[in-house]
Amino acid sequence: MKKTIFSACLIMLCIPQLWAQKAVVTESQASMTTYGFGDPNPVANPLASFYPYWRFDQFDSKGVEKTWKTVTLENDYIRVTLFPEIGGKVWGAVDKTTGKEFVYYNHVVKFRDIAMRGAWVSGGIEFNFGIIGHVPTSATPVDYCTLTKPDGSVSCHIASYELITRTQWNIEINLPADKAYFTTSVVWQNASPLEQPYYQWMNAAFKSDGNLQLCYPGNAYIGHDGVSHPYPDDGEGRDLSWFSANAFGHDKSYHILGEYAGYYGAYWHDDNFGFAHCSRPDEKLGRKFFCWSQAREGEIWKDLLTDNDGQYVEMQAGRMFNQPGTNSMDTPFKHHTFTPMGTDCWTEYWYPVENIGAYSEASPLGALTLKRKGDTAQLLLSPVVAGEKKLEVYADGQLIHAEVIRLEPLKVCRTDLQTLPNGKYLRVIVGDNELVYDENPASRQYDRPLMMPADFDWNTAYGHYVRGEQYLNIRHFADAERELSASLAIDKHYAPALVKMALLKLQLGCYKEAQQHARGALALNTYDAEANYLWGMANLRLGNITDAKDGFALATYSAALRSAAYAMLAKLALREHNMREAGIFIAKALEANPKNMDALQSRLVCYRLSGQSEAFGTLAGQLLDVTPLNQIVRFELLLAGRLSSDEFMSALRCEMPEQELLEMASWYIEEGCTADAATLCGLTSYPLALYLKAYLLRDSDATSSRAALKAACEASPAQVFPFRQELMHVLDWAKENDASKSWKTDYYRALLCWNRGEENEALALLNSCEPDDFAPLYVSRASLKQGEGRLSDLMKAQKAGDSWHVGNALVAYYSAAKEWDKACGTAESYFKRYPDKFAIGLSYANALCESGQYTKCIKVLNRFKVMPNEGARTGHTIYRRANLRLAKQYLKAKNYAGALKAVEASKIWNENLGVGKPYEDTIDYTIENQLVDAARNKAWQRADEIEIK
Repeated sequence: MKKTIFSACLIMLCIPQLWAQKAVVTESQASMTTYGFGDPNPVANPLASFYPYWRFDQFDSKGVEKTWKTVTLENDYIRVTLFPEIGGKVWGAVDKTTGKEFVYYNHVVKFRDIAMRGAWVSGGIEFNFGIIGHVPTSATPVDYCTLTKPDGSVSCHIASYELITRTQWNIEINLPADKAYFTTSVVWQNASPLEQPYYQWMNAAFKSDGNLQLCYPGNAYIGHDGVSHPYPDDGEGRDLSWFSANAFGHDKSYHILGEYAGYYGAYWHDDNFGFAHCSRPDEKLGRKFFCWSQAREGEIWKDLLTDNDGQYVEMQAGRMFNQPGTNSMDTPFKHHTFTPMGTDCWTEYWYPVENIGAYSEASPLGALTLKRKGDTAQLLLSPVVAGEKKLEVYADGQLIHAEVIRLEPLKVCRTDLQTLPNGKYLRVIVGDNELVYDENPASRQYDRPLMMPADFDWNTAYGHYVRGEQYLNIRHFADAERELSASLAIDKHYAPALVKMALLKLQLGCYKEAQQHARGALALNTYDAEANYLWGMANLRLGNITDAKDGFALATYSAALRSAAYAMLAKLALREHNMREAGIFIAKALEANPKNMDALQSRLVCYRLSGQSEAFGTLAGQLLDVTPLNQIVRFELLLAGRLSSDEFMSALRCEMPEQELLEMASWYIEEGCTADAATLCGLTSYPLALYLKAYLLRDSDATSSRAALKAACEASPAQVFPFRQELMHVLDWAKENDASKSWKTDYYRALLCWNRGEENEALALLNSCEPDDFAPLYVSRASLKQGEGRLSDLMKAQKAGDSWHVGNALVAYYSAAKEWDKACGTAESYFKRYPDKFAIGLSYANALCESGQYTKCIKVLNRFKVMPNEGARTGHTIYRRANLRLAKQYLKAKNYAGALKAVEASKIWNENLGVGKPYEDTIDYTIENQLVDAARNKAWQRADEIEIK
């Protein structure tokens, strides 16, 4: 009988236990009114920030009942609900002692166009990893499993790959049996051997009503742009910590900083109830508050995102100080990166707070309020743990009160302090420094620079290098290359720019150029660690194994790169079947970073290949204890005969299991285990996996190789967007060996070229493709052309498979060419065929406006509904422009009453167009006022002076 470690680690799912427990985990189904999404865009756009994912273009305006998988974690105090099919998000959390939600629970599933790929739902806690917020997995299934742990707690693990950055994350949502908090423990791995962008935020939602006050430590906030502002007093007489005080301007995003603290949260004074989030201050720097505008501009999202649960706010926790926009690079708050093969781990605590008011401090023990009145004070502690704890109070270092307090979760513990010394700060310590609060601001506040030096010169070699590095850190490759080239134009031997250029070229798959730039840096300093590491990677990709070993060996001299470099040396030893050498390098990699998941996985491979069965089993169990959804470990169990194929495949529950398999196959190829990689590729019919399988079997099994290649060329290319540059040589081989000479191979090669910015090469390859039945290729190819060439391809797309995407591209072409009659005719015909596609409707309305058909444009806009994306104003912009131009037309015709009426109509914010009206003082009425003044003074001759763009 086979021994199955997997069973011991994972198949503890909802099994009734033999002992009584206070914490239980259940998997069930919930019927929810759901406003769905769909219509994945089939047109490849390799330079899009979300590539290789696609966007969804359909968002339903009517709800239907749909059944969703749910996971519930529950003890005597709180209940936590997760939806593994919607990003694995924590859907909501309830304080059972009061029945109140301390994490917003949306009782409807209402997908709207908010996220990177479009679809997003409000409420709960969303997990964001990768490059920007609302990540590709926001609305789609992820891998998950549930288990009951030996300590009586219950957990749900969720996990996914993030393909843009080639990183992998696992989160354990754990509920202890006897505490009133739940935790989210993260293991996030840079699964690639190259530096990657670093972005991580937990986006949690909470209700906005109830007289909400933020409990955020800090004295300043920065925006996405990194620019600093005072907090909570904004200098205009407003205390921004109160939600009601933010009833001005537009949507708010405050990244609050200035105090070294490990908590944030809020209190609803009308409910006498609150929420707290805790983490180590070294693990979570970012504390963000977001709310929609309290004008109709923001309030429409209450209607768009929920039915009856009301408006929400977001209180987010981030690894970095802010969610940096591109221009944040102009401030000290730069874009950060993830070390090659780095693994980051941290834990966060989430819990309710009861009956103590806005609190002063919080920790995993509970939340504390200190209320002063004259020479007395009151301490109110809302604990989330049970037991006896020592309480000490000091006044400027002198102990003035000590007692033992008995704590019960969510039951307020009160201590009254009498006759306090005047003018002295109090310091409160509970337990063994488990909760510490010091009134003295100097004990909490830090003096970090919040602005760049005013005289910093961006036009130096260093200035351009900084911009280039920053663009590289967010994968804006063309901008990065421009800035790094500018740096090297000033100083061709500027080593930092040479190194980053080498990294850029490696990311793009341009290995020879990467090698040359790394060589340039090494010529300046042979011990440059990063240059050596990139030299090793470039030579590895070029097949220069000795040079690769040499580069990695010198990279080990750097503490930052030591673990990754030794892990790469281990892979090279494994390729040579030198288990002894591989074991030495793995041990060194793990000595430098015991959490290097890549090295741990390599050690598991070594144990299997060398027949060390007992060591293999022990390590596999240890890894699955931490990340039970580690698919590499689970595949190793399959290869070792300890897990069946069905068991292995059943745990791949995510939206794109074929991508998980391909990521794993790429990893096994790096290990030199090509047969294992081929086995993984054989578990899916995805064409890129079949190409890789054919390539891997080309020498060992020619018959299977030919069959796989044939199947790859015959498979549909729909929604197949290659992005792994290491597959280019596979596709080059397929091109030479494909007897059918399929156009699809060139199509995939073209997308890879395009993805690395080689648009001319991509176009040349696409020009060789002329399929009869695949319109997306022509729409993609058209975007690389101008003039008649673009139009010709769009006409071919119509013949190959007409769709609203084709129609919208045609309208865009005619609009860009200012051929408004053709734009109107084309848009009208497609709008009649696709009346639910508001993008076509907006294109039609714009064409009508630009062709002078203002009245018809307004009628069109009044009769359809726009499902907006965040910040969208396109519909209102067209509506306003049409009315203002109509007013100008009336003015010229001396129809002053008509002009005034049209101007008034332009001020209407029709919510069917996906917008709500902002606060009046934020609206620019300059053009309206000019038209009104001219009409009232019957100055028709001034009409031509009023420009309406």
